[in-house]
Amino acid sequence: MKKLALLLFFMAFCVTISAQNVLRSQFTLYDTREDSVNRDHSKTLNYIAFSPQSLGGVGAIEMFGQKVSVPASWNDYNVYLHVENTQSAYDIAINGSVVAISEDYSTPKDYFISPYLRQGDNDVVLLLRPSNTPQLDQGTADSRLAKLSGCYIFAQHRASVYDYDAAIVARGGKLHLELDIIAGNDFNYEETISVGYDIYTPERKLVDYAVRDFTVAGRSRDTLKVRIDLGAELRYLWSAAKPSLYRTTLYIKRGGKPFEYLPLFIGAGETTFENGKIYRNGKPIVIKEIAYNVNQSRVQSRKDILALKNKGYNTLRPDAPQPLWFYDLCDNIGMYVIEQVALNPTAQSENRAIGGSPSNDPTLVDEYLARTKSMYYRTRNHPSIIAYSLAGKEAGNGYCLYKAYQWLKSVEKHRPVICSSAAGEWNSDF
Repeated sequence: MKKLALLLFFMAFCVTISAQNVLRSQFTLYDTREDSVNRDHSKTLNYIAFSPQSLGGVGAIEMFGQKVSVPASWNDYNVYLHVENTQSAYDIAINGSVVAISEDYSTPKDYFISPYLRQGDNDVVLLLRPSNTPQLDQGTADSRLAKLSGCYIFAQHRASVYDYDAAIVARGGKLHLELDIIAGNDFNYEETISVGYDIYTPERKLVDYAVRDFTVAGRSRDTLKVRIDLGAELRYLWSAAKPSLYRTTLYIKRGGKPFEYLPLFIGAGETTFENGKIYRNGKPIVIKEIAYNVNQSRVQSRKDILALKNKGYNTLRPDAPQPLWFYDLCDNIGMYVIEQVALNPTAQSENRAIGGSPSNDPTLVDEYLARTKSMYYRTRNHPSIIAYSLAGKEAGNGYCLYKAYQWLKSVEKHRPVICSSAAGEWNSDF
């Protein structure tokens, strides 16, 4: 209890908070190809399940912590903390210092925490607290997932794959892989990074494999563009009716040995928006949607989604970002998703005065944009996502949603952006 009081005292005077969440695709790494296919972390050396235990609380603040041992071998690695299912706003404290805060508790996030760790034991603590912006989550469904389930810590070499953009497009009667591998080098000097990849058809036939070397300057990132003609395999186009997925594995080679396997499942074809209609592979989609939020296990959610599909639904519309495995399920089962930012304000939604509603309050624009960016980057490569929704239907409209729409349209060139509360204004594609 004394330790908690001291930590809270420190929080009151803490002004430097710099471990912001990482804006990239959500992924973890595996030590072997077999483990990457099976999504099995039981033997991954640089992965730690983060299951913090209750350390008590003061007032409305709950504290959950875990000692994390950092080996000397992690000196050349970047360490990330993945946080989800907090069910409230939270702060992250490491070794007595608050290093990050989040008002958005619905969107899973990765935090870069290496600067705050020391070799040996570290105290990593989550402080769950009332939100400073509770008005933004009034219409968000309560989660029944176990509190803090799905959290973990993983380490990635400082010269490795940082992110990726993956697409298989149909052009000229053939499929073409367009894979951008973004390599990051966090050393102070130039590094040659050897990136390996292989790609298999949905029927598990090897299409192509290679290892490519490219040099990345110190403290920078560079992109390796892989372009492969996959042939006239249009039968593999992904849709909800036929959810075929190509399997691609990325990895790094160091000293002639492969490390850090990263599995990707890519749906061939494109989702586009023209003349007020959503198209998948050039054919208009007749959407039959239903609201759905994960509230139990992956096993139960799979049963739920299959049952909804059997009833004729082809599109799910959650009211906030979901766990990563939800999108994997939709990719594999064949279910479209309208992905929504974690913005569900309902109070004063009809008040169009400046500051009259959250969506028209300029002081909240940074939070609106932060939530929009967090949503977009982590799951943008999933073929099941056919559109993006900026907010719940009772969110009103105004400056914050104008800016969120403009940003999202600047990065998403094909899929539509929906603002259900736009009421005919320009910041909605429908």
